[in-house]
Amino acid sequence: MISLLFTLVLFAAVPENVTEFDLDNGIHVITRTVTGGEVEGLSLFLVGGSRVLDESNQGIEAFSLEAALAGSDTYPDERWRQIMDTTLASWNASYNYDYSRYHLKCLSEDLPLLLDGFADCLLEPELDPQIVQRIQSSQLVALQSDLEDPDNRIWLVANQGFMGAGHPYLLRPDGIPSTLASFEVEDVREWLTSRIKSGNIVITHAGPTSPEQLEALLEVSFGRIPEGGDVLPEVPEFAIQNDTLVVENDETLTAYAVVKFKAPPSGSVDIPAYSTAMGVVDEMLWQVLRTEHALTYAPSGGSTNSYRQNWGYMYISTTEPVLSATLMAEVFRNVAMGNVDQSLVTGIANNNRTIQGIGAQSMDTQCWMLGSGYITVGDWRNSYELQESLGDMTVYEVTRALTDWADDAGWGIIADSAVVDFSEFEPWSLKGE
Repeated sequence: MISLLFTLVLFAAVPENVTEFDLDNGIHVITRTVTGGEVEGLSLFLVGGSRVLDESNQGIEAFSLEAALAGSDTYPDERWRQIMDTTLASWNASYNYDYSRYHLKCLSEDLPLLLDGFADCLLEPELDPQIVQRIQSSQLVALQSDLEDPDNRIWLVANQGFMGAGHPYLLRPDGIPSTLASFEVEDVREWLTSRIKSGNIVITHAGPTSPEQLEALLEVSFGRIPEGGDVLPEVPEFAIQNDTLVVENDETLTAYAVVKFKAPPSGSVDIPAYSTAMGVVDEMLWQVLRTEHALTYAPSGGSTNSYRQNWGYMYISTTEPVLSATLMAEVFRNVAMGNVDQSLVTGIANNNRTIQGIGAQSMDTQCWMLGSGYITVGDWRNSYELQESLGDMTVYEVTRALTDWADDAGWGIIADSAVVDFSEFEPWSLKGE
C-alpha cells in the first residue's frame, strides 16, 4: 500500500512535460505529452457558462453544441456517424456554471480527421431541422425526468435560498423546459456565430502527439475560427446574509433535505483543508444518522472545488426531516469545533489523495485538470498543486477552514405536508454555540 500511495503522489505532482501556445487566431492551447500509447485526449472549453445566459435562454449553449456536433455541411449526419463508428472515437460533453466542455478520445492516427470534422461542425453545422428537433425532444425528456424526481430537484430548491436573487449560478446551463422548448434552428445558428470565437475557447490535450504536430493540426482545423470573444463579468460571491430555508410541498413518501454553505473559491489555498473537512463530515453523517439513529439509507456531505465560487453541502433523504436536520447541523458543528480524531483526518486526506491520483491517470481527467485550472485561476498548475497539498493535514487546519468559510447556510426541503408538520421546520444553524 505504501508503494502504491508513493506512486500516486508522484503522479499527482505538477508535470514537467506540459507546453502552452496560442494559435494564430489567439486560441490558447495546453498540451501534456504522454508517451507509450496511441490514445489521444482533447478537450474544447467554451468559457462563460451561466454568465453568458439569461432567464430567457437558459440551455441554449448546451442545445446549440449538441445540435452542431450532429454533423456539418462537409461532414453531414450520416457520414459523421460513419466516421465515429469506423474510428471508434468517443465524445462526452458537460455544461457547467463556468464553461461548456466537449472531450474527444481517439487513436492518434484518427486525430487529424476528427479535429477537422469537429471544427467544421462548429463553424458550418448542418442543422437539419429533423435532427435538431430530435435532439431537442431528447433533451426535453431527460430534463423533465430529472426535474420530476425530488431527489434531483432538491439541489435546485436549496440554491434558491443559498445563492441569492440574481446570482448567475441560478441559471441552468442545461436549461429549463420552457426555454429549451422555445429554441429554433435560427437561434442555434445565431448562438454559435456569437460564441464560437477564438477568445472564448481554450483547448487542452493529453496524449502522444507532440506539441509541434498538435499545433500544425489545430491551425488547419481550429485556426479557422474567427477572432473575438466575450467580456465576462466576475462571478459574485453568494449573497446569503442569514440562515435561510426554502420548502417545497410534494406528494412523496420520504422527505429530502439539502443544506449549502460557502466554500473557498478556485485558487484558494484552503481548498484541500476544506475538502478534507467535508470528507470528515461525510463520514460522521454516516455514523450518526445511519448507524446510530437509522434515519436514512445514504446521507452525504462534500464540497465543490473547481468553480469560481464554491460551496459545501450536506444531503439526506428521510422520513424524519426535523430530527435528521438537527443531527446534521450538530455533526457539522462538532467537526468545526475540532471534536474529531487526528487519525480520521489523516485517513480522509490520504483517501482523497489516492482517489484523485488514480483519477488523474485518464486522458479525460488530465485534459479537465489542465483546462479547469487555467480557466478558473489562470494557471493549469493549480489543479495539481491542490493534490499535493493534501499531505500531513491536521485537525487544526480542517477546523480552521470550516470556521473561516462556512457561515450562514441555505436549507432546502421537499416533503409532503400531509405527512410532515411544516411548522417544525427552521433554518438550522451550522455556527458554533
